[in-house]
Amino acid sequence: MPGLIVHSGMTMTCPHGGTATFVPSGPPGALVNGMPVATAADQILVAGCAAQPTPCVKVQWTNVAKVLINGTPALVQAPPPTPPPVPGGGVCLGSATPAPPLVMAMQLLVTGT
Repeated sequence: MPGLIVHSGMTMTCPHGGTATFVPSGPPGALVNGMPVATAADQILVAGCAAQPTPCVKVQWTNVAKVLINGTPALVQAPPPTPPPVPGGGVCLGSATPAPPLVMAMQLLVTGT
C-alpha cells in the first residue's frame, strides 16, 4: 500500500487517550526528518489508556510498504484527508473495543509504496 513513511517521532494515541510509543527492534536502518523509520519488526506500545476493565496495550500496524529497511517492510500511513486526528493504519489491542489509533502529527513529505 502506498503512503507516508512512518517514523518514530509520529504522535499517536489510542482511542481512549493512551499514548503510543515506538520501540525499535534494533539500530535504525533509515531516517526521516532525523528520526528512525518504523518497520514491521518494531513494537508500538500504549501507556495510559483509560479503557476499563482492560486498557489498550499495543498497536498492531497493518499498512506496510514494499520498501524494505534492513530487510523488513517500512510502516506507511495513508495521507491524511483532514486535519488531525486521523485514524492510523493499524488497530489498538488489549481493550474490549479494539479500534484504530489516532494519528495526531507525522511527517508529510516522504512516501513509499
